[in-house]
Amino acid sequence: MIETTIFNKNGDPVAYITADFRSTIFLWSGTPVAYLYEKEYIYGINGQHLGWFRNGILFNNDGERIGFTFSTCPVGIAKEPVKGKKQAVDKVRPRWQARIHPKFVFNFAEQALNDFLADGQISPNSVEASAKKSLD
Repeated sequence: MIETTIFNKNGDPVAYITADFRSTIFLWSGTPVAYLYEKEYIYGINGQHLGWFRNGILFNNDGERIGFTFSTCPVGIAKEPVKGKKQAVDKVRPRWQARIHPKFVFNFAEQALNDFLADGQISPNSVEASAKKSLD
């Protein structure tokens, strides 16, 4: 399966986008955190709108650049280490309404890319997770 690596502003591989029907985004550790909707909107598995994916660049909701593909990374890229085992994708939650498009700027976001993407993962402390544990 073809996967697109996502690098942070320092050129380190942090995540990757799979070529599945949802274009799921996994952290390098193998944790599913987000997906692409209509090839442009970045949504967390938890339903939260995180940002946009345009021309190989991930933008946060403030319009700042936060992630890059190989061809758009502004610095030299680091060698990709071995990826963690891909975890199963939890039930995707309903999408929140996307924010209005900001003015996309050249600035780098202050937030780390892995933190930005982790905002979309399902919390292990969620009500559904607690209910699931009680069944085990």
